[in-house]
Order: sequence, then C-alpha cells, then structure tokens
Amino acid sequence: MGNLRKQVSSFALGDLRLFILPLLCVLLYLPSLNHNFILDDRWLVVENPYIKSWKYLPQMLTEDLWNIWDRHNYWRPVLSISFALDFSLWGLNAFGFHLTSALLHAINAILFYFLAEKFQNRSSALLAALLFALHPIQAQAVNLITSRGELLAAFFTLLSIQALFSGKTFFSLLLMIPALLSKETSMVLPAVLLASGFITRDKRWATKTALALMVLAIYLLVRFSLGFTFSLPQSVFSYNAPLPARILLAFKVLALYFLALVNPSQVPHPFWSVEAPTSFSDAYVILGIGVLGLLLGAIFWNWRKNPALALGLAWFVIYFVPISNLKQLNQPMAEHWLYVPMIGLCLSFGAALDALLTRLSSKALLKEGLVAAVGIFLVLGAIATGEKITIYHDDEFLWLAVVHANPQLARAYSILGTIFLSRQDIPRAKEFYTKALSLDPNEFIANYRMGFLLYQAGQRDQAQSFLRRVVRSEPSPLYAILTVAHAWEMLGDQQKALSYYQKARAIDPNSSRIQEKIAALSSPRPHPEPER
Repeated sequence: MGNLRKQVSSFALGDLRLFILPLLCVLLYLPSLNHNFILDDRWLVVENPYIKSWKYLPQMLTEDLWNIWDRHNYWRPVLSISFALDFSLWGLNAFGFHLTSALLHAINAILFYFLAEKFQNRSSALLAALLFALHPIQAQAVNLITSRGELLAAFFTLLSIQALFSGKTFFSLLLMIPALLSKETSMVLPAVLLASGFITRDKRWATKTALALMVLAIYLLVRFSLGFTFSLPQSVFSYNAPLPARILLAFKVLALYFLALVNPSQVPHPFWSVEAPTSFSDAYVILGIGVLGLLLGAIFWNWRKNPALALGLAWFVIYFVPISNLKQLNQPMAEHWLYVPMIGLCLSFGAALDALLTRLSSKALLKEGLVAAVGIFLVLGAIATGEKITIYHDDEFLWLAVVHANPQLARAYSILGTIFLSRQDIPRAKEFYTKALSLDPNEFIANYRMGFLLYQAGQRDQAQSFLRRVVRSEPSPLYAILTVAHAWEMLGDQQKALSYYQKARAIDPNSSRIQEKIAALSSPRPHPEPER
C-alpha cells in the first residue's frame, strides 16, 4: 500500500504537472487566437511573398528578414521558416500564427521546468515554471507574431542547455545554430555555457566553451559573408546617445525592467520610450547601480552555496548585456526582449524558493504562508497578463495603449491617425494628426498626411505649409524617400519628385510601382496630377 501511494504521488508531482503547466499557458493565451495581424505583421507575413512558397527557401536562408522592404540586418532564417510553415498550414489566417506562438510558449515552459528540476525539488521547479509561463512581461513576446524570434531562441537555447547538462556536448553545440538563426542576442549563449560549467564545476567547461565559441565564429563568418552587419534601422523610438549616456541608460533600463517585473499591475508598455539620463544622480541610474550590485553580489555569494541561484542570476546578467543599450539599439527598451533573460530570473527564483522552503521545513505555518504568497503573486500576474493580452487585439487597441504609456510621443499619434485614415474616418485621423503636430510641428508622417488630405480636398494652398515641412527632411529609409517624392509631386516640382523616385529605385530596383512613377514623370506632361 505504501509503495502504491508513492507511485501515485510520483505521478501527481511529475506527469500531472507536465499536463497542467502547458494547459494553463494555452488557456491564458486563448484570447490571443482571435487577434489580428498587427504592426510589422503586414510586411513580414501578410505582404511577404517569400514565406508563401517553398521555392523561396534559398532567399529565406540567405536574405534579410525584411526582404521585401529596406535592409534591416535581421538575419533570422529560422523565424522566416516558421512563418512559411504557418502559411503552409493556415494561409493568411492569423489564428494559426497566434496558435503556434502560444504553443511555443507552452513548450518553453515545460522545457524550463525540466531545467529547473535538475537543481531543485519539483514543487519549487513548478512554481518557477509558472512564474515564467504566467508573468505579464511575457505577453508581448507571445502576442506579437513578429516577436516569435524570442520564443524560438528560448526553445533552442533551453534544448541546448538540457543537452549540455545531459552530457551531450555535440547536440548542445548543434542546437546553438538554430538559436543564433532565430535571434542575434543568442550570441551570448557561449557565455552562458561558460557560466554553467564554471558554477556547476564541470571539469570540461573550458573545452565546451571553446567549442561553443567556434560555432559562434562560424556563424559570424557566414553572417558577414552574406553582407549582414549589426547596425539597426531607425524606428519610432530610435535615439542618438554617446557612449557615456548609453552607460547611464543601461543602469536606468535595468532599474525600470526590475520595477516592471516585481509589479504585475504596472502600466503595459507595448512600446517603451525612455529618455537617456545625463548624470549619475538620476534616481533610476542609482537604483540600477544598486540592482546590478545586488545581482553580482548574489552570484558571488551563492556560486558554491546555491549554484542554481547563481547560474540563474548570471544568465540574466549575460542576456541583459545585448539589450542594455551599451550598443545603441533601435529603441531603448522592449518587454519582449526580457523573454530569454526571464529564464535565468525564474531559475534563480525557484532556487531561492527551494532554499527557503528547506530552511522552513520545521515551521509548517511559515512554509505554507510563503507558498500562499507566491501563489497569490502568480494569480495576480496571470490576471494582469490576461488584461495585457487585450492590448494586442488589433492596431487601434495597441496604439491607444502606446499613447497611454507614452503621452508625449508625437509619432504614436501619427500612426493612430493613419489607422483611422485607412478606415476612411477622416475626422478622427485629423484629430490624431493635429495632436501629433501640437507635440512636434515637424512630425514627418503627420505633416505628410495632413498635406495629402488638404491636397485631396482641393485646399492646395493650405496643404503647402505641411508639405514643405516634409520635403525639408533628409530621408534615408525607403518609405521616407517615397513619401518625400510624393510630397514634391503635390507641390508641383516634377524634377525633384523624379530625383527621389530614382533614389528609391536604387534601393528597390525590382519595384514595378517605382518604375511606373519614374516612367510617368520622365514623360513630359502639361499638368501632372500626382497619385496617392
């Protein structure tokens, strides 16, 4: 009878947990299955011809992820292939794409549980896995289809670490490759392998790290030979800051990330704008320095006493480096960038919880109270996640949340105006463009759209003041060059318009529309009537 009880208990603690964990993930993210394509999904999925036929597999393996638009230096063929697989199954049904992301997150939660279980008891490992699965900071990575690179990188990274701890070094190194081809931040994986071997006192850690560095070197060699660098395109939240300011910014974003992690009810940041601090006296910089000091101190203090806790914190610090802004990024912060670093934080959380529960083994009341407190935090986190998921239903929901979190961001209001313009809701569109221009009179998109609307309404004199601001800019992305070209058309300067369309052709020589515009403008006509 006693043996039977033990077998039943073992099943309940083992197999049943592997059923409950992914089930909770899927149930939590079930509403996301009804979401639309949003943000960059239009370019990377809906209008991307390369994912719609396997004859383009060579292009998916060797070309930029943004292969139908500007070159962005995103070489992520595993992500492109995952989109192609989804398209093969679902066509352009957003349900299928969101289902894949939700299932990937559930699988990652299981893989994380297996990793945590190597270092701590099953109860602590389960609570740590639930934290990883249900924390609201994960909502962005799971809900944005174009952020799936984070999920794929985590998937292959967890498999690689599992193989490493199982003594399968070859498979560990082999799994590094798809992790690298899912997201560039996976380049720090050799450092994680180094920390893993050092903290767990693996006698072959030096050899394994050297082999991992060889894999990384091959990746970089192929990447550079294909013409990819690490410069990033301009975005809504791009910034320019010298190295001293970026060092201060690194401390500030570290503090802001940690505040978001411990406060599930914090305002969601679909996009996160942060001003670069100017001195060490900035409160967030001081807090960030304190957080980093505590992290490093805890790693040093626990690397012998509690290796799992030390490894988890080292994991977070290592994966924080590429998102810290020490190298200038196309935006200072993003919630989905924390998806892989969260693996380390959750591992250390489980290890710390395991140690506390062991110490309180003789104090049942305190032990139960601690577990209850963790459970309450997880429930609150799941509720906050459910609320955040609604933000990603469509572009309107998303950008309304953006302006709520960033009320002084002119470009966000411009994008909202364009969303309403696409629905032919001209009054709402003008309302948001006017708000954008009140914040920034030189806002590029708002000036162009207001000029276009006035031009179409026959108010060409009023349109000129807006269009003049557009043509004063020095565009570099393709969309901006095309916008300036069209603005010159509306201003009636055919030669200026032609020169910008020719610049656009140099970037995208295969565009039939650009070719048509150049042909039309090159032919003399008495009164050119520009198209939208």
